[in-house]
Amino acid sequence: MDRRSMLLTSGLGMLGAAMRLPQAWATPSAPEAPPSAGGGGPYIFADEFDGPAGSPPDPSKWTIQTWQDDVFPPVEGIYRDDRQNVYQDGHSNLVLCATHDFLSNTYYSGKLRGTFRSMINQTWEARIKLDCLFPGLWPSFWGVNEDPLPDGEVDIFEWYGNGQWAPGTTVHAASNGKTWEGKSIPGLVDGNWHTWRMHWGEEGFEFSRDGAEYFKVPNKPIHVAGGAPDDFRWPFNIPGYWMTPMFTLAVGGVGAGDPAAGQFPSSMLVDYLRIW
Repeated sequence: MDRRSMLLTSGLGMLGAAMRLPQAWATPSAPEAPPSAGGGGPYIFADEFDGPAGSPPDPSKWTIQTWQDDVFPPVEGIYRDDRQNVYQDGHSNLVLCATHDFLSNTYYSGKLRGTFRSMINQTWEARIKLDCLFPGLWPSFWGVNEDPLPDGEVDIFEWYGNGQWAPGTTVHAASNGKTWEGKSIPGLVDGNWHTWRMHWGEEGFEFSRDGAEYFKVPNKPIHVAGGAPDDFRWPFNIPGYWMTPMFTLAVGGVGAGDPAAGQFPSSMLVDYLRIW
């Protein structure tokens, strides 16, 4: 189940319920050094995106989405497997690039789905730069379980070009758009290089940016808004539960707004993804 199904079903209620913390890292903790990758370990999944310029990402690790998500309102940008939109730049970066064909007035972009199924007691880390913080664009780094049940997803960060919502981090315990806990933080996302980390453990989720923790979601079932009094969900500790990493640069849609005022081409750069 795609994260946009969860978000769009919830509508604008997400903004109102989200908490704000403008000084999220006024006193950051000391960064925790990531484990060394020397000798081929200890990462259980990693991609440094060090392929030649213009090459696609490693197909053994990633699937480039070539279909549109069944959501309303739909995103305008067409996801495609094209080297204009998804490629390695030859400088150890993955690039998702949003483009605009002015002749046909068609927008294109990229969405990357990992083939690795991560499980509990693992840590994800990615170094990302967003040269796409313009109206009409919607970059994100997230993880999702796409089994019909128990589903669920975690949005490590999302930035919204609609001019209405602050960027944030959200844990969705179900795909109904009514079962989530999140934090909206003005200033969480900017155009500089940042290292984003999520630890998924027995006690819940911990999120940090550049080594400074800014949000925790405890292992506590989340009530389904509008549901029965005893309808609580928390799939993340179920034995065998998995999520796969995702990178998306969407054009248009409820989170992005009207791309007519945007700037194209615009890119999301990923230096690496490491899971241990």
